[in-house]
Amino acid sequence: MKRTNKLLPIRLYGDAILREKLAESDVNDLGLLALIPDLVYTMYERDGVGLAANQVGSHFRMFVIDPHWSREDLAPNPIVMINPVIESTEGEIVGEEGCISLPGIYADVHRAARITISYTNVEGNRQTKNAEGFEAVVIQHEYDHLDGIVFTDKIGTLAKLKLKRKLKDLAAKAVDGVNIMEDLPE
Repeated sequence: MKRTNKLLPIRLYGDAILREKLAESDVNDLGLLALIPDLVYTMYERDGVGLAANQVGSHFRMFVIDPHWSREDLAPNPIVMINPVIESTEGEIVGEEGCISLPGIYADVHRAARITISYTNVEGNRQTKNAEGFEAVVIQHEYDHLDGIVFTDKIGTLAKLKLKRKLKDLAAKAVDGVNIMEDLPE
């Protein structure tokens, strides 16, 4: 019998799990392996180009990305990165970022233009990948989530002041540190 992928609830800004630094995960953990198809499915259903496990309430140190599918009308080609480590960075790029966990909030963020990242893939093999431009930005954004950092932590004081009210309103919706978006936005 074929398993049906589940749309997972997204944890929103103000939820305590988004501020946790996640510990390295056991790549053979059956829970981690079972989460991957739902994490990928949720990323696509939410029109994202990346999604970290803690954004759906999981403590696994992993994220999934597919930075090209929606922009270039390409077929989905998700990359799962378990226990990633950014090995090197160079250059700088500035671009507007948003986040599934911070709906309606956008700001310019400074990131490295090129990175080298090592990670374990779904087959349990350690790999190294070089990325640049938009792909490098997506990886750094999701990597930050694993360390409890959201993109608004990386913006200037003036930009943060402009977003203060929106961030405060979003965080105020958290109940006992949990803030969840379950339905697709209209």
